[in-house]
Amino acid sequence: MLVDASLATENLGFQHKARNILRAVDIDVHRGSIVGLLGSNGAGKTTLFDILCGLKTQTAGTITRNVPPERVAYLTQVITIPDALRLGELAELVQGIAKCSGSALDELVGKLGSRERERFATLYGRRAAGCSYGEKRWFVFLTVLSIDADIYILDEPTAGVDPEYAVYMWRILQTLRANGKSVLFSTHHVSEIADHCDYFYFLKDGITRKFQTGREFISVTGALSLDDAFVKYAIADLD
Repeated sequence: MLVDASLATENLGFQHKARNILRAVDIDVHRGSIVGLLGSNGAGKTTLFDILCGLKTQTAGTITRNVPPERVAYLTQVITIPDALRLGELAELVQGIAKCSGSALDELVGKLGSRERERFATLYGRRAAGCSYGEKRWFVFLTVLSIDADIYILDEPTAGVDPEYAVYMWRILQTLRANGKSVLFSTHHVSEIADHCDYFYFLKDGITRKFQTGREFISVTGALSLDDAFVKYAIADLD
């Protein structure tokens, strides 16, 4: 475990109904870094994030957070918003719970391009029933990132989001990194790992393995591409 990590786990395990979902998870998230987490569906990525955020309790191992719990912001994989609620009302609710002002969200949105600002303003006054899943996810992403935290844990942040808006999301995350914030995210888009991560982990059979680059990942698996490497690592015994 590294002493300069904002967040770290050692031999973390989680058992549910006699099933070992997590067996030996060792990760570290450095200050001012973007760290990725890959894994097949059902590998335990969301379970791990829930544990890191205190929503579940590990059954083995340790977690070290060098920041207070209230300085960790979490974007969950599933977003459920009542149809009658306006997205702006949701933003105000989140800001109230997080004890942050609306000016932080205004400042974040102000850094976007004119087209994105107009889109955000439209969504702000729209009820959830009139928004696509991708629109809601993008809006909630911005709302969560407007919270002044030290660590942002994002469960598949770009899932269901148009590629254009995914680009804007990554620009914001890169700004957070430049400002010394830490980001831990999961994804099924392997290219996001190669393009944006300082390093990443693959979670398989409840155990994590660390990779420094996409090139290393391809080399270890003997694959021809990142997507091929994902498939090969997921199904083969390469540990």
